[in-house]
Amino acid sequence: MLRNIFLICLACLAVPFAAAQALVPLPAQPDGVAWPTAGWETGALPPEHADEIQELLDIAMVGNRGDLGGETHAVVIVHKGRLVAEVYRDGFGAGTRHMSWSLAKSVTSALVGRAVQLGLVENIDAPMPGVFPENDPRAAITWRQWITMTDGLEYLEFESDILEANDVAQMMYGAGRFDVVGYIRDSFPLKYAPGTRWNYSTASFSLVGRALQNVIGAGTWCSTASSEAASEGASPQTPCSPADAPMAAWIDEVLFRPLGMDAQPEFDLSGTYLGGSHVWATARDYAKLGLLYLRDGVWDGERLLPEGWVDMTRTPPPGGPANFYGAGFWLLPGEGDAFYAQGHEGQTIFIVPSRDLIVVRLALMEENDANWEADLQWNLALARAFP
Repeated sequence: MLRNIFLICLACLAVPFAAAQALVPLPAQPDGVAWPTAGWETGALPPEHADEIQELLDIAMVGNRGDLGGETHAVVIVHKGRLVAEVYRDGFGAGTRHMSWSLAKSVTSALVGRAVQLGLVENIDAPMPGVFPENDPRAAITWRQWITMTDGLEYLEFESDILEANDVAQMMYGAGRFDVVGYIRDSFPLKYAPGTRWNYSTASFSLVGRALQNVIGAGTWCSTASSEAASEGASPQTPCSPADAPMAAWIDEVLFRPLGMDAQPEFDLSGTYLGGSHVWATARDYAKLGLLYLRDGVWDGERLLPEGWVDMTRTPPPGGPANFYGAGFWLLPGEGDAFYAQGHEGQTIFIVPSRDLIVVRLALMEENDANWEADLQWNLALARAFP
């Protein structure tokens, strides 16, 4: 019954987007609308479409995990910079942190952008340093190739449902769980010329997480942070022990705190930032990440991401083998201008520049094509209901 209601509603609202010929300009924050660093300013749904939007929200919230589209835990909608709708399943609320799963890849891509803006990474087309020995051919793979998943490693994430043969399961929860980067070095050789094939990879973003730790100069940065703490009367910590301490502080300082996000990244037992998964944040905070990208990397008058970074993110890499993935974000060729972050079992941050719209949906659903198609069509129908 739920499936039929879901599909009937989508058919009623399936007004097509215009085919995207070029990137739609990213809208600026409207005059008079406060930045949500300290909390979201609220607004109203567009009155002429409020009933349609409410129907889609109701449909999302009645589903269970076994239904088409799964079980929705939270939906947050931001239109023209204001929070205009927010619904939660029983047991969840505005203060509930949700596991990101692969939404973390979009966070990590943003962190690479922050490192570029801060001068810590000079060129994303240069080899990403510090994760492979210099004589290893994988050491020549560039930052861009890692964050666009065109690295060329012999790695299988989508191809097997058998845990023993699934590389991400073994890397995150099997033999690799103690040292993800060490496991990648030992297990996944270079198979294809970098830049010639696209292959979905949590491993690539874990390597980016470790490379960022190297680039920020964990020792220097940690010692500085400890000295500042001592000067303020706090007890200085042992510099860079554990390895995750300075990275967590850096992520908070350069990204989470400027946006007003109360988020928490996770690390493996060796101290590597698990950049492909495992960030915890509220639905409202995920919407703030979406707003940073919708506003072209600018937040409250400060440029946090380099000029052109968001356009690079929502464009396939030059000469790339796939047109549906940018740099840490999914694309929708032929479906309009939306781009989105996506995480395991139904986590999405859907960003639509032409509608000045962000839709965050955090869910629990069976991992299959039918459910992801239902999730996509629900987001598209919701977007079409906004002017």
